[in-house]
Amino acid sequence: MGLELDEENAVKTTTKTRTKRTKELLEENAKRMEELKEEHENKKNEIDALDKEADSLGNKDAINLKITHEKFGAGTIVKQDGKYIEVEFANVVKKFVLPGAIADGYLKIDDENLLDYYKKANDIHNRSLKAHLALRSNEFAMERLQDDIDKLNEKS
Repeated sequence: MGLELDEENAVKTTTKTRTKRTKELLEENAKRMEELKEEHENKKNEIDALDKEADSLGNKDAINLKITHEKFGAGTIVKQDGKYIEVEFANVVKKFVLPGAIADGYLKIDDENLLDYYKKANDIHNRSLKAHLALRSNEFAMERLQDDIDKLNEKS
């Protein structure tokens, strides 16, 4: 025959519960999205501040800088293309990445002020990489959350 009275009430209760739970999930997701947007803005501001810090540090030319390498010995930086340098040693030319090669001690220099500059530049660079990674991770989280929100909206 048709639905008994108890079965009819069970269907209505299940529908109401499902709708209520969907609303709760939508509210939770909306709150989380706001948190992610705020975090996103904070990371963008952090990256801007790091860019300004790097700009204020300046850009030092490394050409003709005398360096020492543990394996290759004494050498001179003969070419610089952005963050890449070429160092001419006695019998070989090798490529390295600035500022890390000097800051991390792979290439040694005698000038303490210049060493300090490369260490600061490397620190800023590393913090910037972490901030960019966190920003991208945040963007992925927002995309996934938006997908969840869209699916919940389709249900209701």
